[in-house]
Amino acid sequence: MKIKHILSVTILSISLTLISWGYTGHRTIGQLAENHLNPNAKVAIKNLLGDTTIADACTWADDARKDPQFAATANWHFLNLPLGLSFEDFKKQIDTISQGNVYSALLKAEGDLANNDTPRQQQIYALKFIMHFVGDLHQPMHISRAEDKGGNTIQLNYEDKGTNLHSLWDTKMLEHQGLTYTQLASKYDDISAEDIKQWQSDTLIQWIWESYQISSQLYAEIDLMGKRVIDDTYVQKHLPTVEKRIKQAGIRLAGILNGIYPEIN
Repeated sequence: MKIKHILSVTILSISLTLISWGYTGHRTIGQLAENHLNPNAKVAIKNLLGDTTIADACTWADDARKDPQFAATANWHFLNLPLGLSFEDFKKQIDTISQGNVYSALLKAEGDLANNDTPRQQQIYALKFIMHFVGDLHQPMHISRAEDKGGNTIQLNYEDKGTNLHSLWDTKMLEHQGLTYTQLASKYDDISAEDIKQWQSDTLIQWIWESYQISSQLYAEIDLMGKRVIDDTYVQKHLPTVEKRIKQAGIRLAGILNGIYPEIN
């Protein structure tokens, strides 16, 4: 029994390190998206989610994969690729990956939600997966190398504590601001109409390519570090990128949902 307990704790610890943006980030994305939904989309989503808020629904997929029913979804939260790919090679690699990943999972979830013949419960799952995976693919370390598990094995020191590159990007820098997700969503909701139009018109491959380019740069920076101590200079340099990726995720999530549930004239 003791061994089983140790194993269960270890598995839980590993799964928690893979959570993209953490609960605060995902809920910020959900709140931002809700701010930009059309009335019909809000009603349709409410009909599926019931009393669950969009912000809360955005974290469901991380909790669900701990359930044996959804164990197969663990690989759907990220995409592993080698560094140094051109955009064309990048697209080819993604198109030929046979294992389930965040790209293929998001496309399937969109198809399921848009199909009126999809059973209601499956539509609910699809909606929650979409809400989560849009956030995941905008976290740069979820589009990264397999050999270091998306930066999870790259050890760093931040605020005199041990952490890793993945955790730094999904929670540490965002939570450094000391704001709730509602406060962050309010702070970040200063996006111009031009940016909204551009971000929502970009293709899904482009969204993932953006994260790939950022993670490639992050790896290069870490490789040049000696003691790998993260100071305020690093945080101030990269916090605008964290903010932009969350803004883009929220706006693009709203775009997907508004597309599935367009305004009624």
